[in-house]
Amino acid sequence: MKRSLSSLISNAEIREYKVENIEIENISISESQPRTYFDEKKHIELSDSIRKSGVLQPIIVQHLSENNYQLIAGERRLRACKHIGLQEIPALVKEVSEQDAAVIGLVENTQRSQLNTIEEALGYKSLQEKYSLNAKEISQLVGKSRPYVSNLLRISNLSIKVQNALKNNSVTFGQVRPLIILEHNLQDSILDEIINSGKIVNDRDLSQLVWVSYYTGMRISEVFTAKFIN
Repeated sequence: MKRSLSSLISNAEIREYKVENIEIENISISESQPRTYFDEKKHIELSDSIRKSGVLQPIIVQHLSENNYQLIAGERRLRACKHIGLQEIPALVKEVSEQDAAVIGLVENTQRSQLNTIEEALGYKSLQEKYSLNAKEISQLVGKSRPYVSNLLRISNLSIKVQNALKNNSVTFGQVRPLIILEHNLQDSILDEIINSGKIVNDRDLSQLVWVSYYTGMRISEVFTAKFIN
């Protein structure tokens, strides 16, 4: 079940937000921001929308010091406002812990369906490593099931090349999930086969390829070619 942003913060005294117009130059981007890929077409569309109608939903920032704020959620809106030359942006200002800021930013993006699978997974991985949280604790914080979070946490076992393919939507997580148990060079080889073949390979098909390779001694790339290309 989706959780409201206020429910993610345990102290009832800090759940009220104050909306202010803040100078954009005073807002910095946190390293904990989960989004790493920005679609240029969607960026232009959002910029045009803000130019015509203004910012309809405030961003969320943390007040660090006088005239110094750090973004918690709303990086696409902030980038769009910079793009069209706005000097100020409406923001919900709150002083929260570093962990709460990371969780709120991640949840805000996932609930608005703005993160792809790899960004969401790496966001969970960051929470796990930085704050020593297990899958159950993360699932409770972000309002997802424990198996769902556990599954995505395993994504760090994918090679950088496969992770990048997920970021730019060249493949789906379902397609590459069976690759998690393989060495990175083999993951990269199979990824090339999937993309170059133009075939839609789901996780069930790819799991079968892995097992056929295991029992026959054939290279997975050879099994792939025999099944999907020949």
